[in-house]
Amino acid sequence: MISLLIIYIFTDGSLVVLLRFQLFSLTVGDKTWLKFGASEFYIYRGSPVNHTAAVNACALLGATLARVKTTQLHNFLVKSIGTNPPQDFFFIGLKRVNLEKTGFKWNDGSSVTTGETQWLSPDPNNKNNNEYCVSMIFKVIGSNGSWYDVQCSRDSNYLCERPAGKTVEGSSVKTVYSSKKYTLVAVLYKMCLSAPPYKIQARARMLDESFPHRFNVTTYDIRSLEFVARLERIDLDIGWNTSQINISWKAYFNTTVTIN
Repeated sequence: MISLLIIYIFTDGSLVVLLRFQLFSLTVGDKTWLKFGASEFYIYRGSPVNHTAAVNACALLGATLARVKTTQLHNFLVKSIGTNPPQDFFFIGLKRVNLEKTGFKWNDGSSVTTGETQWLSPDPNNKNNNEYCVSMIFKVIGSNGSWYDVQCSRDSNYLCERPAGKTVEGSSVKTVYSSKKYTLVAVLYKMCLSAPPYKIQARARMLDESFPHRFNVTTYDIRSLEFVARLERIDLDIGWNTSQINISWKAYFNTTVTIN
């Protein structure tokens, strides 16, 4: 939906109001994703939730519950989780489809084979005929992240998986002044992106490097066409006169992004 966006930017203490149209604005909280092969994984260690809530939480991150199909990936996740996780269980993207020992499928529709399994014996046992979801289990002697069939209503932590992200880099020269130690600057991407990034890292330097000005740069807001950077002088507790400042940045995307 197209909407009118009003942006307030403080420079030298005066208020600058910019009006423009844009499709949407999105800011996504930063999370740690671990890359393995063509995918990256998020280990949730917060308040335990049931299986449905875990599926929905991963979906909000553009992900699914993790498909732990190989021993190599299993060992990677076990090492990443560590030997003392806060909860015993982590939901993965495997569910029962029938009562057979091999009656499980991954959330991409592929079936489980004997060679892929990491079951903790005697599981899967479908205790009380009500264990249709699967978790990696820790803190049980000999478990070490082995699979355990559990009730889907059981509260657990979970593992999310999504395609490995992509980074895009760029830079922009901005004419900026400030009477204070810091200011906010809107930086256009100067390229057409199919999606906004979820994280941006930026740095700034004077275009004329003979100036002693040094800046700390933090991302104040992320939008679909631009991001707002907070420039703060770290060499002096004062502002600066009108100057050309080069702001270079790296944008992080959680899915493949098209650049035009």
